[in-house]
Amino acid sequence: MRPFISIIIKPTLDCNICCKHCYHTLEERTSERMSIETLDKLFRMLSEEYESVWFIWHGGEPLLMPFGFYKDAVALQEKYFGKNSHRIGNTIQTNGIELNRRFIDFCKDKMINIGVSFEGQYNDVLREKTDVVKEKIKYLSNKERVFSVSSTISSETASKQKEMYKKFRADKTAVSFAPVIPAGCAACGDTVPNADEYIRSSIECFDEWLFDKNTEIPLIPHYLYILNALGDPQESDCAHNSCLTKWMCVYPNGDLYPCGKGCPPEFRMGNLNSMRKISDAFGTEGFGKIISGTIERRNRCMAECSLYKYCNGGCSIDAYYETGLGSNGGDSCRIFKEVFGHVLSSVEEIVQTRSDLSQYNKFVRDAVLGKLINPKITGQ
Repeated sequence: MRPFISIIIKPTLDCNICCKHCYHTLEERTSERMSIETLDKLFRMLSEEYESVWFIWHGGEPLLMPFGFYKDAVALQEKYFGKNSHRIGNTIQTNGIELNRRFIDFCKDKMINIGVSFEGQYNDVLREKTDVVKEKIKYLSNKERVFSVSSTISSETASKQKEMYKKFRADKTAVSFAPVIPAGCAACGDTVPNADEYIRSSIECFDEWLFDKNTEIPLIPHYLYILNALGDPQESDCAHNSCLTKWMCVYPNGDLYPCGKGCPPEFRMGNLNSMRKISDAFGTEGFGKIISGTIERRNRCMAECSLYKYCNGGCSIDAYYETGLGSNGGDSCRIFKEVFGHVLSSVEEIVQTRSDLSQYNKFVRDAVLGKLINPKITGQ
């Protein structure tokens, strides 16, 4: 059996708000819903071919699906992978509007992670119904439910990352930052941040977090960059971890794509309802197109950039929308080079000078101590 795969399931592309940066166009947001039959076949094929699977429920807005859909989904997972199985895990990524007590309790009982797409005090810049989402997040916090927030950084918030981090830190809410990419709705608007402004603010935010001895939250992606710099890259940093064949996205009708970021039709990898094995998708013409362009880009990156061993050529979908699949040097590439380069320099200084670790936050302290105690285990 193959060891592991992450599966993004989009049970619907429909949504209850109209975000300015969505990488799905208005035309793509149909009311089509995934059938239980499609879900059943997906789980069966995965259970037969993979030792473990991480499921990310996405959209559209996944909570537009009825509660019964998720009860059936978990029942099917237990049927094919076993009850309380360590072979699987689940995360649901939602805008938070449809969260309610019943679903939150269900997630706790079934150990489903909840991720909320939310930009804190600047949520109105890209999204709607901010007051509703704030109340849902407040409820999650008051009930001590484990959840995290994903914040998309736009042209209006590119310079405000440190300010946003401080608010999430005060609320003790784990947060990840990522820039808008020029896909879907964002391709036509002015929401994509200026790369230089984003870089300056991201580095400023990292420096604040690095020396924040009292913080109780990891800052993503910077914490993942620290682990990468120490020789322990994480699967969750899919953009810089050679994700092809390790990730797959399933649309409501069963169509398969290599990524959840609104892939163009040319990268479609067939439909699972007509397949015998899920891995057959990696032999399709659509997958061949993205893998050939990715190899071309990675060869260029390998020859030109000293950071290639840390980024593996970056995200293919980001490259596709920014400079073309076979090219490098777009905004996402520039941002990673500068921000990761700063993180790498900071980590190297800490390790080489044996700095007093008490001046850094606990996440950095633990990561560096692990490197110093077990250098061969986490060595690059």
